[in-house]
Amino acid sequence: MHGESKLKSPGEKLISIKLTYWDRIDDIQILGDFFIHPEESLALLENSIKGMSAGASEAEFAETIRLTADRNSISMIGISPESVAKAIRMAMS
Repeated sequence: MHGESKLKSPGEKLISIKLTYWDRIDDIQILGDFFIHPEESLALLENSIKGMSAGASEAEFAETIRLTADRNSISMIGISPESVAKAIRMAMS
């Protein structure tokens, strides 16, 4: 299945999610007006979500994103793990 969503949480930048999934997330693109530093680390965030259960909760997605960012010293400017997680769930609904 394919899913897409766009989300602009209050005080944050626009997030756009494109994904393919069945029982697990097969592929995901995180796009938008935000900044990630270092830039090439966006792939690390996307790869951390690939393979996760499509039934994972927003909290589980947010925790995975937060842990990946912390472990790899990734700065997310204009977005939060929670808003990315919400956009992911929206793309699957």
